[in-house]
Amino acid sequence: MTGYLIRRLVETTGMLLLLSFAIYALIGLMPGDPVDLMLSADPDMTSEDAQRLKALHGLDRPLTDRYFAWLSGAIQGDFGYSRLYGQPSLQVLVPRLVNTLWLLGTSFVLALAIAIPAGVIAARRPGGLLDGTINLLAFAGFSMPSFWLGLLLIILFSVELGWLPAGGVQSIDGGGIADRLRYMILPIIDARTNRTKVPAERAASVMTGRIMYRRRSAMPPPSML
Repeated sequence: MTGYLIRRLVETTGMLLLLSFAIYALIGLMPGDPVDLMLSADPDMTSEDAQRLKALHGLDRPLTDRYFAWLSGAIQGDFGYSRLYGQPSLQVLVPRLVNTLWLLGTSFVLALAIAIPAGVIAARRPGGLLDGTINLLAFAGFSMPSFWLGLLLIILFSVELGWLPAGGVQSIDGGGIADRLRYMILPIIDARTNRTKVPAERAASVMTGRIMYRRRSAMPPPSML
């Protein structure tokens, strides 16, 4: 078990490093850089000023050197500075990370609350009307593209009915948990509609296996005649 965990940890670390380098390389190989954008936006900036800024931020160094410098800082918690927001990148990410974790946690609990009872009901009467209906809804939700479903939900509940907000996290004047949940209803539905099938299938398979085990245990032993 320990060897398996170590192997998985090494594989995950390697995959994250490859992904981070690929994303960094794609961004770095795109034409232009932040200094070029600043140069085009500020007519008073000279090419000498641009070169000094590139040297200051390391943009004149090779791509691999810049990546390892970024990776070293990221390991220490320094993800750079956002010129768009005028503050360290970590301070920009943390509030959004909190909202993301809130959305993931709430949607995960909701998915389990729906999928597990649905799987149990489907397993108790396999092949019946409820089993077919649950499987049909599960496959339909699993097959629908999330972006398409999200647009339909916004059009129906936000534009046509006006019941729910189309975006945001909470009201401008703030609000409690009820206000945040109201803003998260549509994202939660969109995020978990095509992910309830797997917990439902697992619940159904567990219940079916349990029922079959009990049925076999209740059968009398075969006759020796």
